[in-house]
Amino acid sequence: ARTLGAMGATLIQYTTGLVAVAALLAYVFNRIYKIGLTLIATSPTPYGARFASGILRSFSLGEDKFYCADGASEEIAAKRRAGMDALAASFNKQFPASQKASETILNGISDLRFTDTNRVPFPFQKLVREKLNVCSLALTSEGPSIIDLDGNKTLDVSGSYGVNVCGYDNYKRWISAGWERTKDLGPVLGPLHPIVGENLAMIKAVSKLDEISFHMSGTEAVMCAVRLACFNKRRKLVVCFAGAYHGWWDGVQPGPGNERAVNDVLCLKDMSPASLAAIRARASEIGCVIVNPLQGFNPNSPPPNDMVLMTASIRKAASVSTLDTYALWLKQLRAVCTECDVPLMFDEVYTGFRMAPGGAQEYYGVAADMVVYGKTLGGGLPVGVVCGKKELMRRFDPEHPLRVSYVIGTFAAHPLTMGAMNEFLRWATSPPAKETYRRIGGEFADWIETTNKMLLKEEMPFKLHNLTTVWTIIFNTPGRYHWMFQYYLRAEGIALSWVGTGRLLISLDFTKEDFANLQVKLIAAGKRMRDDGWWYLGTVEKPITAKSISATMGKEMAYHTVMKTIRDGLLAEILCLPESEGPRAPQAVAPSTMKEFYEEIMRRKHDDHKASHSNCVNQFMHLISSTIFIFNYYTIWGNCTTTMILGLFSLVLRQSGHAIFEPPCHDEEELLLGFNTRSKCFVVAGYTLAPLVTLLQLSGTVNFVQALEPVAKSWLLVTLFFVLGHTGLLWMQYGFRISMVWLVKLITDPFTDVAAYYPAAINVWTSPDWKTAGWDTFQSHLRGDPKSKGEKAH
Repeated sequence: ARTLGAMGATLIQYTTGLVAVAALLAYVFNRIYKIGLTLIATSPTPYGARFASGILRSFSLGEDKFYCADGASEEIAAKRRAGMDALAASFNKQFPASQKASETILNGISDLRFTDTNRVPFPFQKLVREKLNVCSLALTSEGPSIIDLDGNKTLDVSGSYGVNVCGYDNYKRWISAGWERTKDLGPVLGPLHPIVGENLAMIKAVSKLDEISFHMSGTEAVMCAVRLACFNKRRKLVVCFAGAYHGWWDGVQPGPGNERAVNDVLCLKDMSPASLAAIRARASEIGCVIVNPLQGFNPNSPPPNDMVLMTASIRKAASVSTLDTYALWLKQLRAVCTECDVPLMFDEVYTGFRMAPGGAQEYYGVAADMVVYGKTLGGGLPVGVVCGKKELMRRFDPEHPLRVSYVIGTFAAHPLTMGAMNEFLRWATSPPAKETYRRIGGEFADWIETTNKMLLKEEMPFKLHNLTTVWTIIFNTPGRYHWMFQYYLRAEGIALSWVGTGRLLISLDFTKEDFANLQVKLIAAGKRMRDDGWWYLGTVEKPITAKSISATMGKEMAYHTVMKTIRDGLLAEILCLPESEGPRAPQAVAPSTMKEFYEEIMRRKHDDHKASHSNCVNQFMHLISSTIFIFNYYTIWGNCTTTMILGLFSLVLRQSGHAIFEPPCHDEEELLLGFNTRSKCFVVAGYTLAPLVTLLQLSGTVNFVQALEPVAKSWLLVTLFFVLGHTGLLWMQYGFRISMVWLVKLITDPFTDVAAYYPAAINVWTSPDWKTAGWDTFQSHLRGDPKSKGEKAH
């Protein structure tokens, strides 16, 4: 019985252990499965862009390269330069008062500095800011037009960042009417004006959801909605989709622009079955899935912006078939979220009341569990609104009184905002509004079709795409200057937002005359830009293609990133990388023929002699060292040890002549492409450390004579490092030919030094230049003093 009991206990232990191991393995495999699905579904774009943003270095193209960055000829570059100057003159003539006033404002408002900087690709920003002053000051609006300080009337297609759905005159009327209805209460906060109740009923009717929360902006409303969803579902993960913008809050911004580590956001691929599988697999962790319905316009791509319009392939727009597929995708997403009990949230800050009176829910026929509104819903005033099912809007836990979702705002439901909102909602929910949406939508679709036919007839390299009243300009030929089109449009009297031609809007107050006017201005701007050469495609022998542009851009970015990284580090000091710009930057023009190559070498030899070889004693020491170097050119092929020992002695003798007898000339040395005094100190340090490291490695295994050969080889490696390293940096900064000028000069210096300094062998014995030697001279060399200061010391 005892034996059976022991066996039973053992069996129970083994069984328990096996069950525990099996459970652990099941958990591990389940996690691996979920992580694998997530990796397949995750979009690499935001994470890759964020990684690249910390590596890529900024650079600006000078005027010599600005106009031919795509490889265009000098003739085309000159045409572009003339076009830029004419455009700048046009701006100066059109906007003098606006430009003067905007300078003061631009220097004081960081928001404007940000938008002003981000209008064009960064290599072109510096010159564009110098040439083209885009003013942002306006006095009045009339219909879809804006009048600036100079009285210019521009047709607005910016839509005030999405606010202007219905026309500025309507919003002005609604704000005035709303103020009349709420002015007796004034800015009282806390108690609600009765008009809030009317707004509540209308918003619930539009959103078809249970409860409402008022906020001050769309970004703030998104913050509230995400927090409430995660709080009430007791889950921490938020799913968004590639390219979608949900405001500047870092909680939904995994890409560039956010320095916080975002580990609770899954950014998945739009319209991907893998994303649906990942949501199913991780449903128990997901607090909400948030969708920006405007992504149907450009799936898996960020909001189009001229700042990143470096080639035509960067910007794309969905076709009608893609929009139909996107609608099907939203229905599939809705089904998966329902199946997995995951809240589906629509971010309709931009699309709400623009795509249709009922927003994207009405347009796509998909109902969300939560909807976020903003922009136009305020009737022209700042607002953010969260709508949701009752169980998702709760801000406290009835079972745990200390567990709350703290969301509140001082100016939420401000009486004036509620008044303007009420006026807007009363219009938006009326039958005439539906008719206006239908009529303008049809007219705009016809305008897009007609304009595209005219663009094709005029052989313009772009076409228009739209999603309801949102539209964009798509360039269908390669080009590196497409972003310039925004400035030609402005010159023709079209007002754009800072994202340029990427996202354009028309309002519901556009008339047929406005559409016709917009068409004329659009084509006129295109003709002017084409005539100025910005859309030049090269020749048959040397075409400008998307591939050639991408290759050039890749080389530029890689070059400047590597060079700036080197320049900021110790390697630039060690290998004496010359300054790339400013008064201390050497001037180097690459020779085009062998004769010019020879003349450039001899010119630099002459400049080198003039800068730091005037002392007779130094010339004599150079004569001796050069003679030894010439001898070494012969011995290097047979006896490395002898060569390096003699070469090191010659180098020390040579540099001693500079350091002890010549006045410092650090300022002139910097312009000669070679090593300056400070970098020569690194050379000396390298020659000193190399044998010490070698001897430590040998560590008593060989005698002194046997150690000479490995020490000599280490000296040879140090020599190659400094010579080839400096040559490589010159190659990267100035090109192959200039680097070869310096290298050939270095190799041939011993021969020309012997020819130039042999008289010193006689004159040195009676020369007064011996008296210039001193500790002060050596110290001034170490400090890197300019030549004038060193001469004064004597």
